[in-house]
Amino acid sequence: MDFQIEVNNKHITVKEGETLLAALRGHGIRIPTLCHMNRFSPTGACRLCVVEVEGKRDLITSCSYPVEVGMKVKTNSRRVIQARKALVELLLSNHPDDCLYCVRNGYCELQWLAEVMNVKERKYFGNKNSHYPDYSSTSVARDPAKCVLCSRCVRICEEVQLVTAIDFISRGNQTMVNSAFNKGLNVSSCIHCGQCIQVCPTAALTDISHQEKVLAALDKNDVRVMFMISPSVAASIADVMGLKIKDNPLEMIAGALRRCGADKVFHLGAASDINIREEAGNLVRKIQAAGNGMPLFSSCCPAWVRYVEELRPEWITSLSKTKSPQQIMGALIKTNYANNNDIPVEQVFNVAVMPCVGKKYEASREENTHKGISEADAVLTVRELHQLLRSCGLDIINMEGEALDEPFDQSSGAAWKMGYSGGKAEAVAREAFLMMGGEPDAFKFNAPKNISGRKETKIQIGGKQVGFAWVSSIRDAEVYMQQLIHDGRDDIHYVEVMACLNGCVGGGGQPVSRGFEQVIARKKLCMEMEKTCDVSDPRDNPALKAFFGDDRFVSGHGEANNWLQTNFKERRVVK
Repeated sequence: MDFQIEVNNKHITVKEGETLLAALRGHGIRIPTLCHMNRFSPTGACRLCVVEVEGKRDLITSCSYPVEVGMKVKTNSRRVIQARKALVELLLSNHPDDCLYCVRNGYCELQWLAEVMNVKERKYFGNKNSHYPDYSSTSVARDPAKCVLCSRCVRICEEVQLVTAIDFISRGNQTMVNSAFNKGLNVSSCIHCGQCIQVCPTAALTDISHQEKVLAALDKNDVRVMFMISPSVAASIADVMGLKIKDNPLEMIAGALRRCGADKVFHLGAASDINIREEAGNLVRKIQAAGNGMPLFSSCCPAWVRYVEELRPEWITSLSKTKSPQQIMGALIKTNYANNNDIPVEQVFNVAVMPCVGKKYEASREENTHKGISEADAVLTVRELHQLLRSCGLDIINMEGEALDEPFDQSSGAAWKMGYSGGKAEAVAREAFLMMGGEPDAFKFNAPKNISGRKETKIQIGGKQVGFAWVSSIRDAEVYMQQLIHDGRDDIHYVEVMACLNGCVGGGGQPVSRGFEQVIARKKLCMEMEKTCDVSDPRDNPALKAFFGDDRFVSGHGEANNWLQTNFKERRVVK
């Protein structure tokens, strides 16, 4: 039921049951918050969203207070503005004064609030936080001194990713966010998804930067720096810089990186095609063997793999043993490509540019390092790539694009599907359908229209009905699998899991954003770029045909196993 309330002497129409914050923002009234997150129950912890309501003695938190008939609200009274300003000043009283050196300078919500509230001087003086930063993780860095106790990281880690790697400890003015037993994130239950970085309003949580060692490698004459660009990164850069599809963002990135000193720039989508073919082959063998029980899990998301190894070791045998595209490409460059071009492997420095913080962890896994040589030497997130280009003084918008380097210079349309939830499930389903003799024009993948985080569909492959499902976020994956097990279902054969909401387009390495508009825009760009590809299916990618030959796509090939397959194991961590 709709009714009207009075806001700042004007009447607005609101919906029964919605919060005052949602109603006000829906009518163009900007209310500041730090603790509030869409899709999460409100807490009112930061108090910044306070408003004045006639008849109420105290200011109320608009994020947790429902609209009421006859309500009269003031959002910008002197009392409200002074209260909000005082709260920001108190947060700044013991906050480090290092904005000039902070990685979030210009993108910090606390900095923005200070500007909006017209904070011009320090009115309150407190002892500076003396907490030591934690750089023990391979992917996520913590600086508790910059924490404003908004609870957003704690909530997403606990409620969405189910790992509770960080939580509140102590009480009163000693309260802080920390990992279990103050042991560091490297031994915690952290799965390296980076979603905590995405929601952190300050620089209390950032990624472990690889930018400096990439710059150092670019400066060495005896090092061959090979960049591997994920297709979804091109969509993200296009979104950030306002590029058009016709501009071919991937080629513009390639041109810019060569001006930074890159020796080669490869299309990681070529390795995505290999990954899709391999997982489809594994699925076909599972179908032919009439295997029931647990479905085959995708394994290209390192955060999902880490979750299974830590908290669901009984599912390890169901994980696809196919390496992720990043590791497939890294291994190929340091083996076949280096050998074919007479390049000493010690001189090769592979740099993967990914939308995922967890890829930094994946590159450090012992399974992906051989005789001290890593398949991927460094991983740059979208944020780091953007910063690298700015540091080198490159205006990508006004630069001409350049073709990527052979033999990994193109991909099929299927590789672009890897960037968003449900895309890989469709790509694997189509490849399996074709492997079993299906005609390309006869393939139909009907995705359900429900807006929930988990979806499933059925396809006839080789005379058998095969079930496909896809989920994003660990919570939805856990709930879905528990339902399958509880109901005794064996009609789902393949499950695509992405730890980040909406998939890689919402990855922890993407530009920091509190909303979902950019995520939707990136997905749309991936789908549009998919249509520009000359070939639709991985099997038709001429780059792969020219480099390998069809016989080397066969699973179980002795040489192929070295760069296609990996292993997983149970990992014990502090919980």
